[in-house]
Amino acid sequence: MKSPKPLFALALAACLALSGCAAPEAAPGQPAAAWPGSDTPITHVAYLDSFSEYAASSDGLYTVSQVRLGGQNLFYVDASSRQETYLCAVPNCTHDSEACTSWLPLDGGYGSGLFFANGHLYAVQNSTTQSHGPRILQLDPDGANRKTVLELQDGERFLGSIFGYGSSFLMEVTGVDENGGSHSRLERIDPATGAREVVLEYPEQERQVFQLMGAAGTRLVYLCIDYEQRQYFTVDLSSPGASLEHWQDNLLGPAHDNVTTYCTIQGDYFCTYDANTGRLGYQNLLTGESREFDAPALAEGERLFGLVHFFDGRFALTLDDAQNNVAWALLDTESGQLTGMRYLPTQENAHMIVADLGDQLICRVRDGELPLKGQEQENLVGELGYYSVYTVLTKEEFLQGADGEEIPFPGA
Repeated sequence: MKSPKPLFALALAACLALSGCAAPEAAPGQPAAAWPGSDTPITHVAYLDSFSEYAASSDGLYTVSQVRLGGQNLFYVDASSRQETYLCAVPNCTHDSEACTSWLPLDGGYGSGLFFANGHLYAVQNSTTQSHGPRILQLDPDGANRKTVLELQDGERFLGSIFGYGSSFLMEVTGVDENGGSHSRLERIDPATGAREVVLEYPEQERQVFQLMGAAGTRLVYLCIDYEQRQYFTVDLSSPGASLEHWQDNLLGPAHDNVTTYCTIQGDYFCTYDANTGRLGYQNLLTGESREFDAPALAEGERLFGLVHFFDGRFALTLDDAQNNVAWALLDTESGQLTGMRYLPTQENAHMIVADLGDQLICRVRDGELPLKGQEQENLVGELGYYSVYTVLTKEEFLQGADGEEIPFPGA
């Protein structure tokens, strides 16, 4: 499941001694005369299609949290055993040095974001530290064999979006030129060689901003934002010469203002809501399946914002209830009517699906905090670390509103 981007903020190290390899020389991607076109499918490899504190594999969930001063640790939630552990198999390890496979030194920079692709875990550190620039680390599923696959040049950083593209990735990179101007582009990055190729150059528009929001099949889904409205459109990478130059030729859905009309892209689904007509709709961008129907009646004082796709074609309404709380009201897909099941995200239970493992889901329940370990040695007091608590549910349990049993956090 992918929760809609408007609902959640995305949260967004170390030397190469662990791998014994030098980092690949990272030259900026050089644009070809025109994108040649490719039928390679674009795949989802990250939570909300951006590197973040979560990364799902086929069997569980990788997470990253800071529990000790000076670095972060990688953790793994195993769906089968319903346990969370440090990503480390060494008995009695203190998990605070580069000898530990779970340790990610901060090295004067910010924390790492994760994604999982082609059998490897990747950690993206998107800041310049004392020893390196923004970079991508590749790790085996158990955290071993760590190596840097790409380090950006001075003035460059990742924008956050990440998609699989065969054995490569599609990532947005922004940089500053010698005159102080900012230039952004979408690049194809080969983790095996560190090679970079510009796929799309982002035009510099005074009144317009282009944001990469999703993908389906061979198409990328962008959002154009100007001062008055928002408009989704697609760019098909199977087409030779694909670019953002004539974006108006491939519009997706209506122009919307998030006041009377709402549109969101959620995984392979594009969802719409028109408050003027009271009509809801969704389209599966992969299969072409689409549906439009009248919004069900709500209680007095409630306000509807549109659809959220949970998983497997199951939808809920996103709404403000009469107490101004954000809630999700489960829909019966066939009838388009409410089932009576509601989810009210709270600090005690966020009901937030962060991994879809087929028959099971991993949900973030709540956040916790703890005193950062090691702060006494630096004569610090009151420094806190933050982590998330998870549960594993079957899809049927989730649809029935089960809370699930919290999985203890090993770093607490």
